[in-house]
This record gives sequence, structure tokens and C-alpha cells, in this order.
Amino acid sequence: MSDKIQANNSGNNETISPTQTPGYPVSPAEGILQIRNILLGDLVLRWESKINKMEAGVRELIRKTEAKLAAMEEKINMMDKELKEELETNLMDIEQENDELRALVDNLKKDFEKKIKHLMENKLDKDSIAEVFIQWGQQVKSIMK
Repeated sequence: MSDKIQANNSGNNETISPTQTPGYPVSPAEGILQIRNILLGDLVLRWESKINKMEAGVRELIRKTEAKLAAMEEKINMMDKELKEELETNLMDIEQENDELRALVDNLKKDFEKKIKHLMENKLDKDSIAEVFIQWGQQVKSIMK
């Protein structure tokens, strides 16, 4: 079907839209819009302008906020990566220091055990010490005579 209707008024073949009433130049909806524009035109235009400006401002704020959020996320990710690398480096350093300390403690323990063993093998008991002093005393006494 066609969007246009043929109207026969006094022998005129006039084409009108389906929303137009025959005999009227505009549809009722268009007429209401025209009346609204006549009565409230400047006010509506100002409000529409203000709303458009506010919408543009909101869109700009959203864009800036999204950009700042993206920059912050990138910075956080970079800081997170740096922190992980630093922690891994510190952990490796600590493990190396622990290994060095364990080796040092093991060496000291071995040295201490060797010295104790040496002392135990070469220790003098009380009787041996007394005998040495007696012999020393006798030598000194014989020298003094």
C-alpha cells in the first residue's frame, strides 16, 4: 500500500499523507508541534540547548574518567610488575644469604667437632698431669742439689 492517499475534493486529485486530515495542510500531530513551537519555542530551544550541553559535558567527563582509569590501571599494572620483580630479586638474595649462612654454620660446626675430637684424643687425665708435675719436681730437686 502506498503511504499517500488520493483525495477527491471538488475534482482535485490531491495527494496527502495518512496522518493528514483532508482539507487541512498539516496533520494534527504536526499542528500540535507547531503550536508548541509558537507558545514555548524559545524556552524549549533554550532547554534543549542546555540539555545538549550537559550531555556533551557528561560525555566528556566519562571520556576523561575512562582515560584516567586506563592510565591508573596501566600504572598499577606497571607498579605490580616492578614490585613482583623486586620481591623475586629480594627473595633470591635472601635465599643466597641463607645458603651462605648455612655453609658458614656447617664449617664452624665441623671445625668445632674437629677441635673437640683433637682435644679428646690428646687430653691429659689428672693422673698423667700429676705424674708430669712429679717428674718435673724431681728434676728441679736434682738440679738444685
